[in-house]
Amino acid sequence: MIERLLLTAAQMRCADHYAMDALGVSSALLMEQAGCCVAEAVLQRLDVGHRVLVVAGKGNNGGDGLVAASKLHGENIAVQCVLLGCLQDLKGDAATYAKQCQAKGICINECFDEIQLLDQAQQFLHADIIVDAIFGTGLRRPLTGLMAKAVKAINESAAQVLSVDIASGVDGDNGYVLGTAVEATWTLPIAACKWGHWLDGGRKMAGEVLTPAQIGIPHEVVEQVMKEVPGPASSARLIGRPDIDVAFPRRERTAHKGDFGRVWIFGGSVGYTGAPRLAAMGAFAVGSGLVSIGCPEEVYPIVAASSLEVMVHPHDKAPWQQADAVLAGPGWDAGQMHELLSDLMSTPVPLVLDADALNLLAGDQKLAAMLAGREGISVLTPHPGEAGRLLGITAKEVQGDRLASVMTLAKTFQSWVLLKGADSLIASPAGDCWLCPYGSPRLATAGSGDVLAGMVAGLLGRGLEPSMALPAAVGLHALAGENESWHLAGELAKVVFELAPQT
Repeated sequence: MIERLLLTAAQMRCADHYAMDALGVSSALLMEQAGCCVAEAVLQRLDVGHRVLVVAGKGNNGGDGLVAASKLHGENIAVQCVLLGCLQDLKGDAATYAKQCQAKGICINECFDEIQLLDQAQQFLHADIIVDAIFGTGLRRPLTGLMAKAVKAINESAAQVLSVDIASGVDGDNGYVLGTAVEATWTLPIAACKWGHWLDGGRKMAGEVLTPAQIGIPHEVVEQVMKEVPGPASSARLIGRPDIDVAFPRRERTAHKGDFGRVWIFGGSVGYTGAPRLAAMGAFAVGSGLVSIGCPEEVYPIVAASSLEVMVHPHDKAPWQQADAVLAGPGWDAGQMHELLSDLMSTPVPLVLDADALNLLAGDQKLAAMLAGREGISVLTPHPGEAGRLLGITAKEVQGDRLASVMTLAKTFQSWVLLKGADSLIASPAGDCWLCPYGSPRLATAGSGDVLAGMVAGLLGRGLEPSMALPAAVGLHALAGENESWHLAGELAKVVFELAPQT
C-alpha cells in the first residue's frame, strides 16, 4: 500500500516525473488531484461558513494550495489567499491555478516584503483554518526574512493549521527544523509519507499525520523508484495493522502448546528479578506455547516462586538446547555473563539480545565479531543509550540521527536491530527499514522494554521470520501503549494479549 511507504524528497520527485513521462499523467492533473485532496481534508475539519486562509509559496506546494482555495470556494467556504511573492513570479501550473482563483473572485493578496505581511495580519488572526502551502519537501535552507515571519504569523494565530505535504520549514529527508517551522495541527502528505514527517523535530511539527493524498501515482511506480533512487534504506515503510494481523494466523483445532514455540529467557540478578518475568509475560502475550527462564542461582528462589506459568532453572543447569528462540539480557549482571552469552551465540537458534547483553557486546570486540558471523537470526533491541555504547557515540548523537544509527548498527553487527523510543525504528542486515507510527509517552516506564523483548522472542519462537515478527511485536506493543487501561508494565502485557488478533 503506497500510504505506508516512506520516501525521500528525491524519490518523490522521481515518482512524479515517472508518472508524467512514462504514464502520460500531466503535471496539472497531479496538482489538481493534490489540491482537491487538501480541500477535502479541510472540509472534513471545518463547518460550512467558517474562514480559511491559504498561505502559498511560489512553487508547486503553493499551487496545491491555490487549487484547494478554488475547490473550497466552490463549496461556499469563505477563503482568502496570501501569496508570499508576486503573482507575476508564478510559473507553470501554479500560475494557471492562480488565474483560475482570480476568475472566481478569490482574493489573492501579494506579499513580497515584511511590511506587506503586517498588512495581512488580520487575515491570520481571523482564520479558523490556515492551509500552510509555503514549502514542500524539497526545502534545504533555513527560513529567514519574509518566510520566517510568515511562519511566525501562522504559529501565533489561533487557527488550526493544515500543512500541505510537510510543515513548511522542515527538511523532508531528516525532519530537521530549518531555523523555524510551522507547527501544524495536521499534515497531509502528498502521494506518500516522507521521512521528515517522523524524524527529529519534524514529528512534533507535523501534528497528526493524515493518510497520504492519492494523486494518481501507482504503488508499483513508487516501489520501483525506491529501488532505483538511493535512499537511507533499501526499502522503507510504516508499520500498520496488517503487519500485526498477519503474524497471528488462526490456530488449528488440534494444536498443542508445542506448536507455538519454546522460548528461553536468560536474565535476572540481585535487585533485578522482575525483568525476565516481564519478558516472559510478553512472550506469553503473543501466544508462545512454552516459556522458560534461566537465572543466576542466587535469585532462583525469588524468580521461581513468583512465576506460575513459567518454568525456571538456574542458568548453569538450564536445558535450553531445544529452544526455538532465546532472549538474553533482561536484568542481567553483565559482569558475570560473558561465558553464557558466548555459548548462546555459538548456536543457530534465533537470539534476541537486550539490556545488559548489549552492554556486554559493546565492551567486547570478540563477542561483536562472533555476533556478526552467526548463522542464526540475531536481533538487538537497544534504547538510545545502549545504541550509543554499541556505536561508540553518545545517546544524544544517536537521537540526533536515529535513522543513520539503526542502519549502521544493523550493518555493523549483521543483525536485525530495533532502536526503541518514540517512533521506534527497525533495520534489517539487508538495509530494509520499518518505522512505527504508534506509541505513547506512557511507555516510558520501567519494564515496558522487557515486555517488548519478550514479544519479539515469542514471535520468533513461533517460527516467524524477523521481517514479520519485529514489525508485529513493535506495532502491537505501541498500540497497547496508547491504551489507557494500564499503568505498570505487568499490566501492559495483558493489554497486548487483549489487542492481539484472537486465534
